[in-house]
Amino acid sequence: MTFRLTRDDRIIAVKIVAVYSLFGGLWIYLSDSILGLLVQNPDTMTRIATFKGFLFIATTAALLYYLIGRYIYRLGESNRQIAASEEDLRSLLELMPVGVAWSDQTGAIKYINHTFTENFGYTISEIPTIDEWFAKAYPDPDYRNEVVAMWSDHIAKYVTNGTPVPPLNVKVTCGDDTVRHIVINTQPSLTRTLVIFTDITDHESQQEELIKKQKLESIGVLAGGIAHDFNNILTAILGNISFAGLFIKPDHKAAVPLLQAEKAAKRAAELAHQLLTFAKGGQPVTSSIAPLQLVEESLALVLHGSNAQSRLDVSEKLHNIEADAGQISQAFNNLIINAIQAMPGGGTITIRAANATIEENNPYELQPGAYVRFVFTDEGCGIPAINLKNIFDPYFTTKSGGSGLGLASVQSIIKKHGGYIGVRSTVGRGTTFELLLPACIESVPDEIPNPAQTRVNSVDSKPGTPVLVMDDEEMILELVEAMLEELGYKATICKNGEEAVSLYKSAFERGTPYSIVIMDLTIPGGLGGKEAAAQILAIDSNACLIVSSGYSNDPIISDFRHFGFAAAAIKPYSVSEISDVLSRLLGSQRHS
Repeated sequence: MTFRLTRDDRIIAVKIVAVYSLFGGLWIYLSDSILGLLVQNPDTMTRIATFKGFLFIATTAALLYYLIGRYIYRLGESNRQIAASEEDLRSLLELMPVGVAWSDQTGAIKYINHTFTENFGYTISEIPTIDEWFAKAYPDPDYRNEVVAMWSDHIAKYVTNGTPVPPLNVKVTCGDDTVRHIVINTQPSLTRTLVIFTDITDHESQQEELIKKQKLESIGVLAGGIAHDFNNILTAILGNISFAGLFIKPDHKAAVPLLQAEKAAKRAAELAHQLLTFAKGGQPVTSSIAPLQLVEESLALVLHGSNAQSRLDVSEKLHNIEADAGQISQAFNNLIINAIQAMPGGGTITIRAANATIEENNPYELQPGAYVRFVFTDEGCGIPAINLKNIFDPYFTTKSGGSGLGLASVQSIIKKHGGYIGVRSTVGRGTTFELLLPACIESVPDEIPNPAQTRVNSVDSKPGTPVLVMDDEEMILELVEAMLEELGYKATICKNGEEAVSLYKSAFERGTPYSIVIMDLTIPGGLGGKEAAAQILAIDSNACLIVSSGYSNDPIISDFRHFGFAAAAIKPYSVSEISDVLSRLLGSQRHS
């Protein structure tokens, strides 16, 4: 039988042997010498020698008992201390916020802590060996082979060269089939291998959300600029199409193509409006809104002509919401459109609305307070799990001909309102969207304000009514000038705010001020509509000003009266739309 002793164990063994040998040697030498001097009779000598032998055995046995017992006692104390230390270590490991496991030299897993079981859903009986752990944690054979090969290679280098085992980033499949992103740190030793599992899934999710937010902000800047320029171009296209329609009869061969072209231009304008949802500066201008009215209007608009039905489940005394009516309507419209597209064979869209109170440290990451919860549920085909995490990404779509902006716009709108949107879906059963929007508790009127589009009876203009138009786009100036001249107005055009202020001041001092001034909001490198309006109103507090912009989401457009404007003309606009705005304002002036 072979065995290995540690240095301390060898020292103890040598001490015992040395003491035993010294005592035995002295006993034999001294006892024989003394007896030889004192006893001469051989029989007596024999009997004394026999007695001496028994005494030697008894004495050495007692000595060995003492020495070995002392060693065993110290060994037991050491083992007890080791056991206590190991128990303390286990107690400490149980409290650690990371998963910890160790295995022996045969690959048997000897310990896993509570966090390991909690994070991954496996008990030690389910993964008794490293091979069993690999099979469950990495069910895909190719991925498992890749991970095992890297890990084994690192262990081999440690054994051969003492090279520290580097951390390993892996995707671990848990007992409930969820996948966690884990960093594995391994520390081998002579008798066991210690592995620490750090779960960075939440951190990675936060990083992904941060990157996604930064991407959305970048897209927002780009989208805002593109949409603004796009709307300017569309103004020329839509305006000229509608302007051309004035010169042909309804039964003319060109009437239908012109009408279709006008519809296409308006559809392009809707796409530009969705792009503007991402633009910086497109923050909602909120007021207290009755949500039920918004939901009913969206259902009436979107469900018209479809084979889908709706069911409303709204709580009594539903709070108003603090929202931008136009943007929230767009969000509701997109969700309902999405539901209809998911049910090509028909079905029911269920919309529930109820008051909700959100507490501190909530899972929605919302400020605590009063909210209104909306739940949109369809009976459609559902969304596969692989696509579910991407549905709010701009330009992500699985639909033929889809723009990929619908749900991205919804998320952007809800976030800008300080709300929350979440989704859950089951393939073959349907999809549910949950929205939370800040509530407005005060008692307010239920009507949705729409100051920009208040309708009054159309009033024909007097021939030659002077109108000043300011815009930096030459093609828009020429188009609007031609439109106004055809409608009977006398148009004066200019390219920036400085010119507009100068022209208005001169006309005012002559006693012939312009009846209406149409001003573009944004003039690159020049005085824009907001600043020019302030200067004109300083000259004539009764000036009638219209703000015009391709930035339909600009707060000045939504709250134009606050900045001194009488109306807003959102680009792109047709000849009939600009005519209606002018007629309303002139009619208001005459009635006043």
